[in-house]
Amino acid sequence: MVNRSSLSNPIYEELGVRTIIQASGTKTSYSGPRLDSEVADAMLQASRSSVDITELNKKVGEYIAKITHAEAGMVTSGAASGIVLSIAACMTGCNPAKAKKLPDASGMKNEVIMQKIHRGHYSHLYTHSGAKIIEVGDLVSSTADDLEYAINEKTAALNFLFGPKIYQTGLSLDVVAGIAQKHKIPLIVDAAAMLPPKENLWKYIEAGAGLVTFSGGKIIRGPQNTGLLFGKKDLIDAALLNCSPNNAIGRAHKLSKENIVGLYIALKKFMQLDEQQLYNICREKLDRIIAFFEPLQKEVQLTIEHDFQEFSVPVLLISSRSAALDMQSLAKTLKHHDPPIYLEYHQRSRAIVINPFALEYDEPEIVGKEIAGLIRTQL
Repeated sequence: MVNRSSLSNPIYEELGVRTIIQASGTKTSYSGPRLDSEVADAMLQASRSSVDITELNKKVGEYIAKITHAEAGMVTSGAASGIVLSIAACMTGCNPAKAKKLPDASGMKNEVIMQKIHRGHYSHLYTHSGAKIIEVGDLVSSTADDLEYAINEKTAALNFLFGPKIYQTGLSLDVVAGIAQKHKIPLIVDAAAMLPPKENLWKYIEAGAGLVTFSGGKIIRGPQNTGLLFGKKDLIDAALLNCSPNNAIGRAHKLSKENIVGLYIALKKFMQLDEQQLYNICREKLDRIIAFFEPLQKEVQLTIEHDFQEFSVPVLLISSRSAALDMQSLAKTLKHHDPPIYLEYHQRSRAIVINPFALEYDEPEIVGKEIAGLIRTQL
């Protein structure tokens, strides 16, 4: 049995909810990383006064615009909310009558064009506002002619998706942005998980994007249900019109004053972040885990991987060298372990994947010891 003192929380104990070791990084379904104490304190302070939510969002939006080099910005209820509100803004503009109609998009421009290779798990969110997705190209590539041929009088926006698992073998952002500008159509960039490096916060705007959305609850470590949307002022004004507290498609995307302030403080801390130091800290956590597998080198293979982003968080893949080891079964067992350890299993590599970003205190040692121990029981 493991000493669970670092995991104890009387609120969850009262509710009968298990606290877990979050070894999958920033995954939403596992509640993301812990809030920084300064962020939590700011949220508590914000709770002690009443304010106009729209005014507060606009003021924080000014800070978002400043750090992203955009004309305007706002806080959303997660990056998913940013997707819904971004296409709504492109469809309705600042027309309140149109905003009240959505998702009935009759009489409006309601098509969003995306490369087929950029059709992701969350692309369907564009349809929540009543938009229709038009795909161009195939799963390998697309051409500028494909994209331009799809543009018509119903086109509300073009889309570009960035993500660690999205292959950039189609048209580049520069090409798509150029086509968008040529036809005077907004370009929406979904970059929810594209941090670090922090320069991504302004890189897509400088490339010509009209709207960009990021998650606020991942590497930024703001409240888990927050996001950023920024870009052209007229489009942000339209997104605010479609957002809570207004009676529009985004009414369900309610933001609290505590969350808006929490994201503001988290953003300020993120902008001060030394990305090389973040990388070094994450690598040091992995080294503490790896130490437990030195006696098991004949049974398992350890690989440290990075995605294509500079200063990205390194992750540890543990795969089997022995037919006796079933890593997928191991990953499932860990969720019911004491303490529960939540991590990912990659089918392609047949490996369990440990992302160290959200691990704190003595958790790297717990993860290494418990996984190594379970592997020994299977051999």
